[in-house]
Amino acid sequence: MNQRTESGIKLLVVITFMCAMAAATIEFYNKTNSVAWVSYSEAIQYAKEKKKMLYVDFYAEWCQPCKQMDKTTFANDSVIVLLKNNFIATRINVDEPIFGQPMAKRYNINAMPTSMVMTADQQEVRRNVGYMNAEDFLVWLNGKK
Repeated sequence: MNQRTESGIKLLVVITFMCAMAAATIEFYNKTNSVAWVSYSEAIQYAKEKKKMLYVDFYAEWCQPCKQMDKTTFANDSVIVLLKNNFIATRINVDEPIFGQPMAKRYNINAMPTSMVMTADQQEVRRNVGYMNAEDFLVWLNGKK
């Protein structure tokens, strides 16, 4: 091989390595920079043990505002920290027939997304229907709206 070919191969290896590192960093950040959702039954148990309120996100896979909240609101560092420190966060897919649909009926959920704060005994404290950006969500979650 000539020197030019070897230089090209070395450059290609370096670029490939850098791309792999960037992809790994992005993947790690996306997994660590998100709300720590737990199952509903675990959420109730943890809320009782830790004496915290529940935050329940009623959503549907087809719901565009739900997807927007996932991308923006639930990816916001302040939202993540507040939910982690002060609440036990859980999600309920209202289209899931065995659990989601009965829960939607029980809590009279008619539109998505519906955000709800509950006691550990599953009593509703407050709710919001519709998309909230991170700033509005933080105000609402703190009970000031």
